[in-house]
Amino acid sequence: MSSSDSSSTVSCSHTGRQTVGIPTRCWCGSKLTIFGASTKENLFRRFHCCGIGVKRKTEQHLFKWVDEAIVDKISIVDAKHCHLKADVDSFKSYTTQTLEKQAKHLDDALIQIKRLLDDQTARSGTNNNSISGTDDTLTAKNLAPSGMKPKSPVITIAAAAIALGTMAWLYTKLST
Repeated sequence: MSSSDSSSTVSCSHTGRQTVGIPTRCWCGSKLTIFGASTKENLFRRFHCCGIGVKRKTEQHLFKWVDEAIVDKISIVDAKHCHLKADVDSFKSYTTQTLEKQAKHLDDALIQIKRLLDDQTARSGTNNNSISGTDDTLTAKNLAPSGMKPKSPVITIAAAAIALGTMAWLYTKLST
């Protein structure tokens, strides 16, 4: 291949216009066709060109070797792949950090619930963890958001356990 043939994109009259990837239309607006070269240096090498460009070699029409067009397209796809991988890795890192923060918050809430239940049990002097004896425990200012009716500690603990299990499952899926 000579130095003039190694250029990835040239027009039929070598104006220096460039297209990236696999072209579909010529600069004149015509659809491109794949032809085979008949020169000694590039015998049977395939190229993109419109029918007008093949007939009128003195005019400026798109000319691009097929193999170089494919290499361009592969480079474009590779760059998109790398960008997408970076986005996925960033999302994975952000999600992992968020889930770890939520898990820590749930652990703190469970510890606080356990302390409140232990305090309630110690004050009542019994080891019975019935729902009727814990209504005043759940009205603590840190457990029930304003405007919401407090729930039993068993439901709260079960919901926290389900949330923690879901986060662990998501973390496992995202880390593999």
